Amino acid sequence: MSSQRFGLLVLVVIGLVFGLSAVSAQETSGRQLSPNTPITGTLDADNLAQVYTLTAEPNEQVTLTAASADTALALLITDSTGQTIAQAAAASGETDVSLAGEVLPTGGLYYVTVLPASGVPTESTQFELTLTIDSATGYQPSGQLLTATGMQIRLTWNSTANLDLEVRDPIGGSLFFNTPTVASGGQFGVNANSVCNQVTANSPTEEASWVAGAIPTGSYEILVYYQPLQDCPTAEPANLSIEVTLDGTASAPVTGTLLPNQVFLLSFSVGADGTATTVNSGVKVDPPVAPDLSGTTPTSLVAGSPVAGDITNRQPLQVYSFAGQAGQVISVEMNATSGSLDTLLLLLDPNGNQAAFNDDRERGNTDAALQNFSLVLNGTYTVVATRYGQILGGTEGEYSLLLSGIGDQVAAATLIPNLPGLPRGSVEVSLQWSTGVDLQLLVRDPVGDAVFDDSPQIPSGGTLAANGNVNCTPAVGEPVSYIYWPEGRLPTAGPYEIEVQHQNLCNDNSPTTFTLNVIANGQLVLSRTQTIRFGERYVTSYNIGVDGTVAAGEGGIFGTVQRPDATTIDFAAQIENAQVLTSDQTATGSIRLNRKFDLYTFTGQAGQTVNISMERLTGTLDPVLFLIDPNGVQIAQNDDAARDTTNSLISGFTLSEDGQYIIIATHFGGTFGVTAGDYRLTLRLS
Repeated sequence: MSSQRFGLLVLVVIGLVFGLSAVSAQETSGRQLSPNTPITGTLDADNLAQVYTLTAEPNEQVTLTAASADTALALLITDSTGQTIAQAAAASGETDVSLAGEVLPTGGLYYVTVLPASGVPTESTQFELTLTIDSATGYQPSGQLLTATGMQIRLTWNSTANLDLEVRDPIGGSLFFNTPTVASGGQFGVNANSVCNQVTANSPTEEASWVAGAIPTGSYEILVYYQPLQDCPTAEPANLSIEVTLDGTASAPVTGTLLPNQVFLLSFSVGADGTATTVNSGVKVDPPVAPDLSGTTPTSLVAGSPVAGDITNRQPLQVYSFAGQAGQVISVEMNATSGSLDTLLLLLDPNGNQAAFNDDRERGNTDAALQNFSLVLNGTYTVVATRYGQILGGTEGEYSLLLSGIGDQVAAATLIPNLPGLPRGSVEVSLQWSTGVDLQLLVRDPVGDAVFDDSPQIPSGGTLAANGNVNCTPAVGEPVSYIYWPEGRLPTAGPYEIEVQHQNLCNDNSPTTFTLNVIANGQLVLSRTQTIRFGERYVTSYNIGVDGTVAAGEGGIFGTVQRPDATTIDFAAQIENAQVLTSDQTATGSIRLNRKFDLYTFTGQAGQTVNISMERLTGTLDPVLFLIDPNGVQIAQNDDAARDTTNSLISGFTLSEDGQYIIIATHFGGTFGVTAGDYRLTLRLS
């Protein structure tokens, strides 16, 4: 059925696919085909072909169908080397094309190309591509492969960075330096570059191995963590290489590059035929993002009725939906019931935005749970049931999914989870999360006193009653921090500032999402869910009016402890009104709730050294300084000049080019902060 012109196009596309085979799985993961999930695409003069990927088991039988209303289509399947496996074109007078019952000879990655059957299309045309797996698509329990020399997994890299290797086997074992042996027979070797005085850049190596004999067949997941040591941290990128050797046959090395605190994932399968096949690899995206769900048909969830499903390399996610109403509080649990599955839950709101996610419901438990989540919109919510690493992951297994809470209208006072043993208050500020990291909760009252770890009680009555994971001491259950003002009457009227700081990883690199709630007189006034990284600070506020009303302020990330972030401040439109300063000039100004920053400009020359100071004169003002270069780029900043002051100082900074520089004088939190007062600012150039 293929025309001569189609044959020429195939040659062109084979070259295209062969080039694509070198692209990392992370870059092509958005074009991964899933069974029975149609995907749409467009062909036109600029897009002669559309290329997708599918992951197969050895000798798996697949059917592919491409349908178009107005253009005759062709299909091409190639393997990871560009070798043609099958091809077909639409019959004369037809537009649709199928490749039915094609047997894929080996496991691993294949490319599926959709293209017009006869030349470059004159007009744009859309098509729908559907994959069907003719053999069993569900999770298949692990078997046994008898080996003569076992299996070795070797990680090497090129720097003094502390990389850590972990291998998850198909039966749920997790092999790394803390668990050097697992039930499947795996053994961990040397933990390289883990001690400061023993680090080396001369090909540091970590290895996991299985000795000769039986090893599990099925899907394996390799994780590489870049974990900077606290006493000798590294910041440079690390180039890594991973090689799997099964029964003396080494696979082609998989390479990648990691930055500090990133995770590299590699999934591969061991077949009953004795082959080890790489499935996917790449740097894990943190926090996880929702995949493209276009073309999927969610399964409806009924509260209180569990559903069963399975996650495999062929089907790394399943999609569900439910109708929700603003004010409802729901929970979703996803518990693995077989295999090695490490579950992950994503919740999308009716607008398709990711509202929440959870990887581990608590430390040491890889089941996922979204607990007591408050819905803020009416409409259809989407639940994505998937796994750690999503398309890059390698854990497989069956699971049970349960939705609860829908249909239950609850009072605002119950919107925060039950916190047994903690006192009630006229104002209650609670912070909850599910990882082992140390998050610090701080609340600053209208007179500037702050209650937090180092100051557990302040004169206005604010008291720290719980401090989850403080100093990396693991909490019992999910960590919670809790600050309250005693019952009886609301505390002093005025603005209250809340800061959540990610102050210690505590050897837990898991992405951390917290829920922050403020309850005043039994009413919910603020509820926020936010993902936070190491060193970042989230800032928000609430205001108590003289009439007793309580209102929430804006909130967001204000950079890190070392580098506050000016991007939250919209200053561009006000540059023309900025006060011009010269060297050794002093200016005074005021920061208020309705005036959160002042701008100054000066003319600088390359090589000059600049010193800028900002001192509080009155009020609760917590000064912060930013320096913006002539290109609009933040090049210097300061929050606290020293440990014993909140005044700010940019000292001894060398300018790199001639031009107009901008000084932003603001307060802690920028747009989100609420401290106020008068200040003095001084500029010196030398």
